Amino acid sequence: MKIAIITFFDNGNYGSELQTLAMNDYLNAKGHVTVFCKVKSSNKIIRAIELLYDKVLLKWYKITDKEKRQYLTDRAKNLSSQRNIPPKLRQYIHSFVNSHISFGCISRLLLFRKERFDAYICGSDQIWNPNWARRRCFLEFVPDEINKVIYAASLGCESMSKEQKAQFEPRIERLQYVSVREQSGKAILDSFIKDKDIKVVLDPTLLLLPEDWNNIVVDPKEKGYVFTYFLGKYDDKIEYINEFAKRKGLKIINIPFASGEKNDDVCFGDLQIKDADPGEFIGLIKNAEYIFTDSFHACVFSVLFKKEFYAFQRDNSKRMQGRINTLLHNFNLPDRFIEVGIDLDMVSSIDYQNNDMIQESLRKDSLAFLLESINDESNLVK
Repeated sequence: MKIAIITFFDNGNYGSELQTLAMNDYLNAKGHVTVFCKVKSSNKIIRAIELLYDKVLLKWYKITDKEKRQYLTDRAKNLSSQRNIPPKLRQYIHSFVNSHISFGCISRLLLFRKERFDAYICGSDQIWNPNWARRRCFLEFVPDEINKVIYAASLGCESMSKEQKAQFEPRIERLQYVSVREQSGKAILDSFIKDKDIKVVLDPTLLLLPEDWNNIVVDPKEKGYVFTYFLGKYDDKIEYINEFAKRKGLKIINIPFASGEKNDDVCFGDLQIKDADPGEFIGLIKNAEYIFTDSFHACVFSVLFKKEFYAFQRDNSKRMQGRINTLLHNFNLPDRFIEVGIDLDMVSSIDYQNNDMIQESLRKDSLAFLLESINDESNLVK
C-alpha cells in the first residue's frame, strides 16, 4: 500500500522527529510505501495563505476572547521556541530526518491532489490541540472511498469549550478510525463523541523494539553519568539534581535550552551538549545511569532501554502532564513522577521484567489497531 502520513516533524524537536521515524520504519518493514507531509507547508505561497488563515481563523471559529488570547499565546510561544533552537541542532535534525524518510508536500495533497494513496494517517503528536488544530488534521480533503486514520492524536489540553467541541464533532464523525495517545484525551472526546470507539494507543516510538532503535543509536564516549533533558524551565531543580549526582558519584550531562528559553542554568551540568542529533539523544539516554526530565519522549526511551528515570511536571502545567501520566499509568510506574525534595533513596528500582510483559501487550493492541485500520474496507463509501 501507498500511505500518506500527515504529522509534525522537521521542527527541531526530538520527539516529533523520532515518532515520525518510528511510524515510517514500522510501516516500511510491513511492505508499505510511506510519504510524510508536514502539517505546516514549506511552500512560501502556501505559508503566506496560512498566515492569512490564522488572522481570520478566530472569526471563523467564533471563539471567546479568553480562547482567542490562549490561542495567540500558544502560537507565539511555539514560534518563539522554534526561532530559538540552536542553528547547529536544527541542521543536525533536519539532515538526519531527510536521510531517513520520504517527504511529500502538503500543498499537493490540499490543492492539487496529484498524489494517489491507499490510506491516509494523521498523527501522532498534538495534531488535535484545539488551540491550533487545522482542518487538514481531520483529513477533510481525503475522498470518502479512502481509509482515514487518526493515530495517537494528542489534544494537549485539560478540557474543551462548547464551541471547540462543536467544531470537532462533525469532523470526527467522518473518520473511520480514531485513536488518541492520552487517557485524558479519550475522556474529553468520549464526552461528546458518542458513536466512535476511540482507542488509546502507544506513541509510535513505542511500536519499535530497543533493537530497532539500536540501528540509529550513537553511543557517547562518556560513561557513568546522570542525563538531564528539560523542555520547560528547571532552575528550581538544579540543586536537587546536583545533590543527587554528588551522592551517587556521577557527573551530569545536560542538553540545555531545549525550550528555547534562556534560563539561569547556563552552567548546569558537567558537560553540555547543544547539538546532539536524534541518534545521539537516544544514546545519551541508553547509556545513562539515571535520567531526570520533563519530556514525554525522554521517558519513553528510558522505559525502552530499562533505565532508572524520574519525571517532573513541566512548568507546573497540568496541561502538559497528561501524556506522561498515561505512559506511567500504562506501564505501572506511578512513582516515577516526582517533585523536588522527594528522597529518591526511598523510591524502589523499576521491575522491568514485569514491565516487559505490559509493554508487549500494549504494543500488540496498538499494532493491531494500526494494521486493521489501514487495511479495512468495510466502512468505506464505494
